[in-house]
Amino acid sequence: MLIGRSTVGSSSGRFGRLAGVGLVMAVGAGLLPCPPASAQPKPLPIGVSYSGWRGGYADAAQRLKSFAAVGFPIVTFVPAYAYVGRNRIALDAGPTSAELGGAVELALRDGRSVVMKPHLEPPNHRPGYKRALSDNHSWRAECGWRGFFDLDPMTADYREGIVFASLRLITEVLDRVPATTTPRVRLDLGAELMNSVVEFPQRWGELLTAAKKERRRLGLEGKVLLSHNFSHHIQIPEDQIDRMDARGRRALGRYIAGLDALALSQYMDLTVVVPAAERANRLPSADEVAEALRVHDRRFRDDILVGKLGLRAKEIPAFHLGEFGIGAAGLKHPNLWGGTRSAEEERALTKEIARGHEGLVKYLASENGRTAGSAVLWVTGPHFDIFGWRNPAWAIPEAKAAIEEALTPAAARP
Repeated sequence: MLIGRSTVGSSSGRFGRLAGVGLVMAVGAGLLPCPPASAQPKPLPIGVSYSGWRGGYADAAQRLKSFAAVGFPIVTFVPAYAYVGRNRIALDAGPTSAELGGAVELALRDGRSVVMKPHLEPPNHRPGYKRALSDNHSWRAECGWRGFFDLDPMTADYREGIVFASLRLITEVLDRVPATTTPRVRLDLGAELMNSVVEFPQRWGELLTAAKKERRRLGLEGKVLLSHNFSHHIQIPEDQIDRMDARGRRALGRYIAGLDALALSQYMDLTVVVPAAERANRLPSADEVAEALRVHDRRFRDDILVGKLGLRAKEIPAFHLGEFGIGAAGLKHPNLWGGTRSAEEERALTKEIARGHEGLVKYLASENGRTAGSAVLWVTGPHFDIFGWRNPAWAIPEAKAAIEEALTPAAARP
């Protein structure tokens, strides 16, 4: 599964180095060879996220079987580490190298592509946290979201403890997995660290240089792609880009241009193409959701990457939706998690969640105007766990059916 930079563009010509649906596997790039034209149609490039603190991958064999049963060609591993103070990370909160490495190995041996996306989390998200028993009095202990963290990415805890350690883990795994069954692996150097990017754009460039040097030292060139997963706030100028001065924007542009791939947590308004007078009276159709995703693609490329950051089209790395889901406030604000809803509101929300996933499938099924080479479902927690893996009560059968059908081409169905 090609999950990074490609020399082949999409039919739309956007995001110049895009990996399109038809280029899922490539010869000569360290990937599995392309199947003959007569082979069964490939599933859409939809991935699934698998997050965990220390001990969170103990059930990896069973979870990966569940993913394989649906047909996901991509698995994104999201190990969690606690951000306990200014530039201080509790690395022992995350999974051990053996635990996470074993899970990654299972996915690769099963023919899946792998994305590694380490998350920094507030300590209160860690299992077992109790405010009354905690001696951490930093605002970071109960911060609402990692995007507010003030991390300098070149600090040792992040550079060596997260990035370099991830590269070493990948090296160990690839040494154990036969080369003939090793797809490429993508490593996100950052995941939704909004304020860190605003405050330290030059340092992210330095981290990329250091990571490339470490990748070369470990013999991982051609095997591991370096990426960054931005939060959806990068698409809202006043939230991120407009808070940066001209020097910072130039540095961020250089950083992005130097990446092998670029990912985005896509949680923008999916009702934008519905006429304003109709938005309060009906759901968008699946086609309208797909068009909304294309609209956000164009705006991100034209208004942010080119317009605000000054990148040329050929400098834009292969693009992916690193995270997708519909949360508590539905298609207009799917990034929201909390809130109390009535039974009637929950039933209405279920329809929105299903429609969002149907639209994502429509978006990925057509290359016309689409710029993302793949999309990964966030499946942790209520509303996002549409399969009911953690809690059967959370399952959204209509959304589940849309994804299963997309991952089981008609020619392959019984």
